[in-house]
Amino acid sequence: MIRSLLLFFLLLSACSKQPSPAQKSWQAFKQEFISIEGRVIDNGNKGISHSEGQGYGLLFAVYFNDQKTFATLWDWSVTHLQTRNDYLFSWQYTPNQGVTDVNNASDGDILIAWALLQAAQRWHNSSYQQAANNILRDIRNKLIKNWQGHKIIMPAEQGFITQPGKLTINLSYWVFPALQEFARVDKSPLWQKLINSGLYLFNTAEFGQWQLPADWLQLDDKITLSSERPPVFGYEAIRIPLYLSWANLLPSEKRKQFLAYAQASQNQLGYLSPKANLLNNSFAEYPANAGFISTYQLIAQKPIGLANISQNKDYYSHSLELLAFIAQQQSIAQ
Repeated sequence: MIRSLLLFFLLLSACSKQPSPAQKSWQAFKQEFISIEGRVIDNGNKGISHSEGQGYGLLFAVYFNDQKTFATLWDWSVTHLQTRNDYLFSWQYTPNQGVTDVNNASDGDILIAWALLQAAQRWHNSSYQQAANNILRDIRNKLIKNWQGHKIIMPAEQGFITQPGKLTINLSYWVFPALQEFARVDKSPLWQKLINSGLYLFNTAEFGQWQLPADWLQLDDKITLSSERPPVFGYEAIRIPLYLSWANLLPSEKRKQFLAYAQASQNQLGYLSPKANLLNNSFAEYPANAGFISTYQLIAQKPIGLANISQNKDYYSHSLELLAFIAQQQSIAQ
């Protein structure tokens, strides 16, 4: 009898130490996309690394309480990307060449600063707090423009102004939960103004049959589709409802518009398409990847399953899937 009870408790203990599907997902992400040096590898983009990928990796590491991986990712980011004359990050690193574009990507800077603030709080690390403060200062000073009374996040410090007063923007660079965190820790009123401007743009930039935002927008006298980019809702714009859901800022009426798009795609093609032309309402005729589908599960307020995530071998798809999962967990907890 005693031996049976002992065996039972040993088995119970072993079972309790089994990693969750989410932890397995993080382990798979590390194994597949993070080098031993701490470089997040975008295998769908010729193996380059970029500030966005480093930001995602840092966010995941904080969420899964992985201090060692966070430190490795941060050290690589500082050494190889934070090489400008400010605290922003060069956006692109190419293997065997180094930095191949010193211009920043504003979403990458925002993601990294947000991850640092979370790490500083979770692990009581003041150096991470100071590093975040430095990045926030340069975001405030270098990446913000005014447009018709609204504060606008430029995609980068250089470029994206086609004519005086005509701006090209990417609304998925408004990482709403990050901006909420910045507003809590930084005294500047800018962050709430950016949240307000992002909501205004989101509620105004409605195109096509399903009234969706485009991957890229143009701000001139009014908000239009970018004249220099494809007129599509796709893998960039899908992050807009993801971040809004994360921040508990996605209105039910707008949620219905995204779900109407998904239903129309399913009815016409038999699967969820990841892209729609907002001029002629046509779908890309191939199925969305797992990350895009997970984001739609988040929008639909359905549980996001991660059981098969280890089979997700695309960097961006896997990132979207983890982002959607964490967004769902944290938005529920708020």
